[in-house]
Amino acid sequence: MNATVLASSARILHRLLEHHGIDPAFVYREVGLDLDLVRDPRARYAGTKVRAAWQMATRLIDSPCFGLLTAEVWRPTDFHALGYAFLSSYTLKTAIQRIVRYHAIVDTAVKFDATLDDSYLRLTYEITDPDIPNVFALQDARLAGVFGLCREAYGPSFSAAAVSFTHPAPSCHGDYYGLFRCPVQFDAPKPELVLDRAMVEAPLPAASRELAVANEAILADYLRTLVHDDIVSRVKTAVIAHLPSGTPSAEAVAKELHMSIRTLHRRLSQAQTSFSETLEAVRRELAEQYISDPTRSLSEISFLLGFSEQSAFSRAFRRWTGQPPSTFRDAAG
Repeated sequence: MNATVLASSARILHRLLEHHGIDPAFVYREVGLDLDLVRDPRARYAGTKVRAAWQMATRLIDSPCFGLLTAEVWRPTDFHALGYAFLSSYTLKTAIQRIVRYHAIVDTAVKFDATLDDSYLRLTYEITDPDIPNVFALQDARLAGVFGLCREAYGPSFSAAAVSFTHPAPSCHGDYYGLFRCPVQFDAPKPELVLDRAMVEAPLPAASRELAVANEAILADYLRTLVHDDIVSRVKTAVIAHLPSGTPSAEAVAKELHMSIRTLHRRLSQAQTSFSETLEAVRRELAEQYISDPTRSLSEISFLLGFSEQSAFSRAFRRWTGQPPSTFRDAAG
């Protein structure tokens, strides 16, 4: 897999280097990155070269905790339309679901996953490309960046419930507690950000349905044109585009992805899923996102999810959650 990284996201490393008095042009030149590309919102870098730049920064910067500063130096435009889609989301839960769905735009080798239980939302990620090294400073930057986005959207009182890193505790480990304001675990089996469920389901002060929908359309369009090997993400993106026109067929999705129906089923089977399971997962994820927005009627949500009748949506929603949509909405509100 030839992983790629959104060039504009490398502006974060540019700012971190400048903050520590290091010439970014020197670092980018040494690893073979064209610094001018960070100004192109659709340009991409080779993932291995971006990691090489972070590894070089780790050698040049005295503080092993420099990646945490990402929480302060990120800008919405660093992440294409994902930054604005995140900040205009109705809740942090829907914002984080957008990270899970669209983060391949930022880095095709990083796959985020979010799970929700009675008390917490747990966000973690894995590196899917075996040729990509796990750079500890970049791990710090990734979780600090998500934390910074959440704090900007929620407000200054935002805090995490827990955070975990796979690397050992550095000498400046107190900086982690200072930023996240919660228990921090090092040498953990996976990187993870844990957030209180009540906090992630609270309406955000700057939520804008129009901005969120507009930016999500941009993200979906970009993801469709992005060539990568994550077949599940590609199928989900195609399904989302088709849903307002009705339940998409596997044949229609295969045609859009320029493959035979047999190849589609085979590749999904290799990813340990199926077309029907992927369709169901997309509908459920979008349903919970849409139902949290009180401005959307149940009939509108039914249409957006490709159901011919509201009653069919209600039956499906009850099967997914054990509750009818109206009860789930009242509990979320």
